[in-house]
Amino acid sequence: MTTAESPKVDRRFSLGRLGAAALILALLLAIFSVVIVETGQVGVVIRTGADAPSRVLDEPGFYVRLPFAERVWLIDTRLQTDEQSAPQAYTTQDGQTLQLAAWVAWRVSDPILFNTSTASGKNPAGERVLSALGKSLTTFAQGQSVASLQQGPAVDDLAQWLSQVNVDLASLGIAAEQVGLRQVSLPDAANEVIYKKMASGRLQAEQRLVQGLSSDEQQLVALQNKQRDQVLGDAYSQGQQQRQMAESKLIAAYARQYGQAAAIQDRLKEPPPATAPVSTPAGAEPARSE
Repeated sequence: MTTAESPKVDRRFSLGRLGAAALILALLLAIFSVVIVETGQVGVVIRTGADAPSRVLDEPGFYVRLPFAERVWLIDTRLQTDEQSAPQAYTTQDGQTLQLAAWVAWRVSDPILFNTSTASGKNPAGERVLSALGKSLTTFAQGQSVASLQQGPAVDDLAQWLSQVNVDLASLGIAAEQVGLRQVSLPDAANEVIYKKMASGRLQAEQRLVQGLSSDEQQLVALQNKQRDQVLGDAYSQGQQQRQMAESKLIAAYARQYGQAAAIQDRLKEPPPATAPVSTPAGAEPARSE
């Protein structure tokens, strides 16, 4: 190697490139370290390896967490609703059975307890809320009559039902704010009886309609026959009048020409004489006309 040649410098690990890589890593750590909690949310900070959440972020804003050591589960604290999609059979105070479906409006009241009961969102809370709602509805229906359920429960009864629902939801970190009945209907057997009665009534109405149409048709035919007889009778009467007028004119014309109008009129009124058969003597030949 000559003195004019300079040694080659490896620039892959230069200070500039290392600084840029460090800056990018710092930006990534900053991005993953910032948590945004919006209005209507609560953040539960869970540290890796810890049995319980370390802290709760209950105010909207920006928060910093330890990257890869802490994770934040955002919980919606706004009002939520769940309802029973299909009515279920419940026994009332007077021993009858109704098909009832209820609904509940609830929100998260204890974020840490809610995080524990749902395993940080792995176990959805909706099914457990509906289970507690159905359990409390069984007790509520047993204290109500059919009439009160159909007309709508009283405010005091709904308040007691709400208290019972909150007792069942307390272990989930949830508070119910309102409950109510979404649907009140008769059991399937009673609905079947009502349907059969309605079908029978409709069939009877159809039969009465057919009978009425048949009766109307008969009356229409009778009216047509009556009108036809009346038209024929009027035509016959009119024909007789025209015949009498023609005879009168004929007699008057004959009387003006030959007189004896009364005799001619009597002659026209007489029935035609009966023609008697002519008897021929035995052995005689009938007369021949020449």
